[in-house]
Amino acid sequence: MTKFAIVDIETTGGHFRYAKITEIAIIVMENGEIVERFESLVNPECPIPPEITRITGITSEMVEKAPKFYEIAKKIIEITHDAVFVAHNVQFDYSFIKEEFKNLGFTYSKKKLCTVVLSRKYFPGLRSYALGNLIRHFGIEVVNRHRAYDDAWATLQIFKKMLENQDAEDKGMSHFLKGAIKESKLPPHLTHELISNLPEECGVYYMCDQEGNYMYIGKSIRIKDRIIQHFNESGPKSSRMVHSVHHIEYTLTGSELMASLLESRHIKEFQPEINRAQRFKSESYAIIRVQNAEGYYVYQVKHKDQLNEKAEAIQLFSNSKKASDYLDYLIYQYELCEGVQENQLKQIRPCNRKQIGLCRGACTGQESLEEYNERFEEMHQKVNRFFTEDFLIIDSGRDKNEKSIILIEDGFCSYYGYINEEESISDLHSLKSQLEHYKGNIETNGIILNYLKKNPRVKKITLKKWKEISGA
Repeated sequence: MTKFAIVDIETTGGHFRYAKITEIAIIVMENGEIVERFESLVNPECPIPPEITRITGITSEMVEKAPKFYEIAKKIIEITHDAVFVAHNVQFDYSFIKEEFKNLGFTYSKKKLCTVVLSRKYFPGLRSYALGNLIRHFGIEVVNRHRAYDDAWATLQIFKKMLENQDAEDKGMSHFLKGAIKESKLPPHLTHELISNLPEECGVYYMCDQEGNYMYIGKSIRIKDRIIQHFNESGPKSSRMVHSVHHIEYTLTGSELMASLLESRHIKEFQPEINRAQRFKSESYAIIRVQNAEGYYVYQVKHKDQLNEKAEAIQLFSNSKKASDYLDYLIYQYELCEGVQENQLKQIRPCNRKQIGLCRGACTGQESLEEYNERFEEMHQKVNRFFTEDFLIIDSGRDKNEKSIILIEDGFCSYYGYINEEESISDLHSLKSQLEHYKGNIETNGIILNYLKKNPRVKKITLKKWKEISGA
């Protein structure tokens, strides 16, 4: 059985990064029958431009008391669950909805079909494949054009005609879907069976070239959906995948955090070509603590690629300016010495900050090295976003009978793996013997910290507390 969710939205503008949804309609079809419908105005929390009102008839007053997207998000997830996302110019509708979920901290990923693309195949020779022209061509009765439900209804009628237009030997939803997926940039070297057999579970996937070398390593909570999405995206990365991927491998992890750590480890180990081209990730700069030649603690801004594995970082930033701005804030807030920070203590004279009363005098000997470092350490403990204690993270496993374990020691991930749900472990040595050693670093600290912030219910227990409970 194949289920299709025919979707149409109205928006305040033409790009998902700058505009918002004002109306959404979803019609769900299963085995050729409509099984569910949903439509709603959406409060975009911004004015609707007059030109958009002229086209759609939707005014700011109409959406003022309509639900905001987060209030209907659960319904959208429920109604599109296990359904193929179908729309006319699907990337437009899909990108807006995906962006709304992204803003809520949720990854929305679906198989997609575009009725514009498919119309060109099933109805060749038409002057235009815009929705309005197809409505006129097929004589579809529509009362309110440019309203979500009416346009979704028209898209459904066009979609049904495609199903009716299939060759006799290619009848049936499963055959239609198979053909549609093949139409959507599926690499010629991959079979439909391989794609169909990919799991819709959490883990890490490995795209291989003809020689079996890893071209790209990624992770997803639904491997199959993410891989299909890769092949339907635009851009050089997707194009490279379509032309060069010959095989796909995967490892299930159960836990998204385990998938992220495994992905990070294997990208560093195997250096896949496409991952290397994308190496500039969002959080690339760190503030680290070091001691200068005189023994004073200081903070420095460094690119994470310049750091050793155990660099003592307090936070990661998307660019050097943000890191430098935060460092300036710390120097101001905690009355740090500019002379110490810039390693200029050989000249015993007040630094610029001392002269305006913002330094406690390390530069002039009024504050000793020991006093300065003790005060710096107090500040360091307050502003350090990473890990100052040893603890365990206990998360979901690959099945109901196991759980994943991540051990943080000396500020970094040191072991990870799985243990049986019912297994009792009495000491740390026994626990480590069942786990795998992991060489954590600043980047993996960021991964762990972000995961814990987004998933506050994940079980976290200090090593001291665990030893008390287990009697270790």
